[in-house]
Amino acid sequence: MISTMTNNTDTKAKKAKNPKRTQDFKAVQLKLTEDSVAPHTIYLKEHVVREHTADKPQGRTLLVVNVPPYADEKGITNAFREAGSVQSVQLCLKPSTAEVKLIKKFLPDPSITTFKAAYIVFKKVAELDKALKLTELQPMNSEDHQITTGIKKWIEEYNNTIVLPKVLKENVETFMKQFDENTKKADKKEKELEQEDDEGWVTVTKRGKVQSFARSEKVENKIMQKEEKNKKRKELKNFYTFQIRESKMKHIVSLRQKFEEDKRKIAQIKQSRRFKPF
Repeated sequence: MISTMTNNTDTKAKKAKNPKRTQDFKAVQLKLTEDSVAPHTIYLKEHVVREHTADKPQGRTLLVVNVPPYADEKGITNAFREAGSVQSVQLCLKPSTAEVKLIKKFLPDPSITTFKAAYIVFKKVAELDKALKLTELQPMNSEDHQITTGIKKWIEEYNNTIVLPKVLKENVETFMKQFDENTKKADKKEKELEQEDDEGWVTVTKRGKVQSFARSEKVENKIMQKEEKNKKRKELKNFYTFQIRESKMKHIVSLRQKFEEDKRKIAQIKQSRRFKPF
C-alpha cells in the first residue's frame, strides 16, 4: 500500500515538472467522393520542430501521415477547404525537417506508389487551428478536379511519362536562354562594380581581377615531377604476374649492363698502369 502511494506521488511530481507534453496525432477519415463506402484514415498534427524552414513556416504547417498513394496536392487541398485557404501542399515519402529545394527538371518524376506524408501550409495561423479541430473532411474530388484510380490512373501515369522530343527540346532551349541571360546580367553587374567610383574606390568581387598566373619553365617542371611522383605512388608494382616477370628481366638486363661497364673500367685502369719504357 505504501509503495503504491509513493509511485502515485512520483508520477504526479513528474507531471508537474513536465507540463509540456508531445502533441498526439488526430485520426480523421479521408474520402474520395461523398458516397465513398470505405474511407481511408489519415493522421494529422501540427508540425512542431526547433528550426523551421521557409517552406514549412511555424504556426501554419500541418503534418499529415498515412496519405494514400492516389491522393494528390489538389485533392488534399479540397479535403481541407473548410479550414481555410491552403498556400501549398508538399508530398514526400516520409516526414523530413530539411527544406525542399526546387530543381528545374525536364523529365517528369515517377509518381509515389506507396503511402506518403504531406505538409499542408495554410495562409493564416487561425486556419491551422480550424484544421486541427476538424472532425470530418470534405471529399477530395470536386467539380473541377477528379482523381482517377485503377486502370485509368495507370494509363494516365504512363502517358505522362512520355515526353515528346519537340516539347523537350523547346523546354531545354527556353531554360538555357534564360540561364544565359542571367549569366550575362551577373557578369555585367560584376564589371560595373569593378569600375572606380567618383572617389577612386573599387569594389572587390568574388571573381577578382587576377584570372591566372604566368607559369615559368621551372614551375612547370616542378608540377610535372610532382604529378609523375603521385602517379608512380598510386601504381601497383609487382602486383600482377607479368609485372613480376618484366621487373625480373629488367633487373637482369641492368646487371649485365653494369657488368660490361665495370669490365671496361677495369681494362682502362690496367692499361693506364702498364709500364711503357718506349
